[in-house]
Amino acid sequence: MGYKVLVADDEYIIRRGIISFLRQYSDFELAAEAEDGEMALELAKEISPDVYFVDINMPFLNGLQFIKSLREINSRAVVVIITGYDRFEYAREALKLGVFEYLLKPLMEGPFDEMIQRVRERLKREESEDKYLDWAKSMLAQNRTYLASNFWQRALEGHYTKEEIRERSRYLNLLLPEPFTVTVVSLEYQKMEDVKGTWNEDLLFFVAENIANEMFHGLENPNSCQDRHGNLVVISKAVAPEVAEEQTETYCNMLESHLPVRSMVMQGNGDDYGTLAETYETAVSRLKELETGSSVIKDVKLYIEDNYSREDFSFQDAAGHVNLSIPHLSRMFRREMGVTFIDYLTSVRIRKAIELLHSGELKIYEIAELTGYANQHYFSNVFKKNLGVSPAEYRRLIKNDNQT
Repeated sequence: MGYKVLVADDEYIIRRGIISFLRQYSDFELAAEAEDGEMALELAKEISPDVYFVDINMPFLNGLQFIKSLREINSRAVVVIITGYDRFEYAREALKLGVFEYLLKPLMEGPFDEMIQRVRERLKREESEDKYLDWAKSMLAQNRTYLASNFWQRALEGHYTKEEIRERSRYLNLLLPEPFTVTVVSLEYQKMEDVKGTWNEDLLFFVAENIANEMFHGLENPNSCQDRHGNLVVISKAVAPEVAEEQTETYCNMLESHLPVRSMVMQGNGDDYGTLAETYETAVSRLKELETGSSVIKDVKLYIEDNYSREDFSFQDAAGHVNLSIPHLSRMFRREMGVTFIDYLTSVRIRKAIELLHSGELKIYEIAELTGYANQHYFSNVFKKNLGVSPAEYRRLIKNDNQT
């Protein structure tokens, strides 16, 4: 890759001489030439050359003025000034502006070659420094991510006091949101053979973490880590409960629609980082209950048996009973029972209605009321949709069976 050169001199013969010398060097390419300072400055902005050959005495914008303006748009440009002996004082002033080298008129091939060698060494050194700097920045960024993750792991486990959390977060340039929310995400991976080798656990976690950081605080302050249980933990600024519920529902839907995972989320809130570990542990404990599911679903089923006769009985009641959000309980209920809450509640009510119809003592509207339906017509429609016959027809069939 060659170095781009701009030649700026109001004397045509000088420009031709420099260009002629440059043709001897394959790694230096003439990018543009200008006959005055203003033109040179416009070209500098447009093509960003690596090296500038600039005459001190140019019209409109002289060499020194050009160099001052150039430094504002490219502070690292390598500038070689061109001057006659009688302009040597100008050259000294130019050197104060960071000019790399100067050439005396008339131009001679020997001094020009020596100058080119020094310019080449300078450019190569800068390239090397740039590569090292880029590498160092990259390593620092990677290391910072590791240090931040390690810091949060230990903070969640209670290894730091509130003061130590604040001190270490300042060192790592982490912003501590207050009040805060701890979000614990459990990812249940699908069988890897079904994914055809495209995904692995590290990649799945990486994607889930980035989606969470973006969703919970827009990547402005990504505070996250993987805990000792393998869960993703995100610390973000607390939001209103309804917003938090919408966020977690959207997050789980996004994960499950884009990744081969089933996800569960639990959150806890805190005002003081002295309670960070306690808030986290509470969320983990509740998440474990959510993951086991059976005891929670058993409790919900018993609650349905006790409340199915209430017309106003809702899923929200059941979720409140087990202290879970509606989206979380909905996913768990469907996963374990294979049906939605409404379908299950309807099946319980129909089963109870059948028991009452077999007793033969109650009227249809009374059975409807006892099974949570204030409207007899609606009850009859639901019953017929599920069994193929209306409650009255079902009762007649029972009587006919008993008589035969």
